[in-house]
Amino acid sequence: MSEATKYNLKNPGVKRIMQEAKELANESTYEYSAHPLEDNIFEWHFTVRGPKDTDFEEGRYHGRIILPSEYPFKPPELIFLTPNGRFELNTKICLSITGFHPEFWQPAWGIRTVLLAVIGFFPTEARGAIGGLDYSKEERRRLAKKSIGWVCPVCEVNTKDALSDTPPDVPSKKEELPDFMITYKPEREENQKEQEDTTKDAGPSQSSNSDYAQPSAAVEGQELKNDEKGSSNYPASLTTAVENVSPQIIQPQAMSVNDMFTNTNTDNSTTPQQSAASPLWLDALIAGLVSFIAVLVCRRYVF
Repeated sequence: MSEATKYNLKNPGVKRIMQEAKELANESTYEYSAHPLEDNIFEWHFTVRGPKDTDFEEGRYHGRIILPSEYPFKPPELIFLTPNGRFELNTKICLSITGFHPEFWQPAWGIRTVLLAVIGFFPTEARGAIGGLDYSKEERRRLAKKSIGWVCPVCEVNTKDALSDTPPDVPSKKEELPDFMITYKPEREENQKEQEDTTKDAGPSQSSNSDYAQPSAAVEGQELKNDEKGSSNYPASLTTAVENVSPQIIQPQAMSVNDMFTNTNTDNSTTPQQSAASPLWLDALIAGLVSFIAVLVCRRYVF
C-alpha cells in the first residue's frame, strides 16, 4: 500500500484495518475477495459469489465497503455496484451489519463477517428494507450471468478474475455468524417444518427444545393466567375450575347426652363396651339433679 505511511499506524482502527487487509490477501478467493483502495484504506472493494442453489448462483457481484473513522467500534456501510436484482446500486443498503443498525454491531466482527453475511442475505426477501429489491427469478438469473466479466471503473477489478473458478479441496473454516445473520440453506425451512410437525403430533408429552420452556407448557393449547404476583404455572382452565369450587362449611354435629359419656381411645377408636348406651336410671338421676339445682337458684334470687 503505497500511501499507508500517511496514516497513524499506532491508531487502533488503522492497525485493525491493516491486519484484516493482510489476512484477506492470503485467503482463498473462491467465495469472496476484498481489498482496501490504495489511496484510502477506509474504503474497500469486494467481490462475492452468489450462494449455491439460488437464483444468484452463477453471479459475481462487486461493491464497496465504507468504514467509519471509529471502526471497528461502529459498523460499515455497504454499496453495490453490480446489477443483481436483490440490492439497489450506488445506495447504502439496510442490513443488520450496516450503519442502519449499529445496535447489532460488535467490534469483534470484521470485513470477513460482512462478506459472509452479505452472501447469506442474497436469497432473503427485501420486505421493504432500504436498498432492497425483489426482482423475478428469471431477471435475477439473467443478471447473474451478466455480472461475470464486469469491470469496476474505480479499482479496475474484473469480476471474472476476482474469484477462483476452482473450489478449494479443503474448505476454509468460517466464523460463526449471529442468529440474525441468516445464512441461506435450502434444507433449513424443510427441517424446521418437519420438526414443528413432529412436536405437534407428539402431543402434550413431547418435551420442548427450548431450555426456557415454562412448566405449564406441557398442557397444549391452554394459556397461562396471570395473577398480581406474576405468571401462574398452571393453565387458566385449571385455575378457573379451582376458583369455581365453593368451600364446604363443615357444621359441628350435635352430641347427645349418651355421646358425652362415651369414652374414646387416643386413636379415636371405640370398643363395643364403650359405645354402649348408659343406663336409663343414670340419665334420670342427672336430670333430677339439674332440676333440683334450678329450683334452689330460683328460690334464692327470685322469691
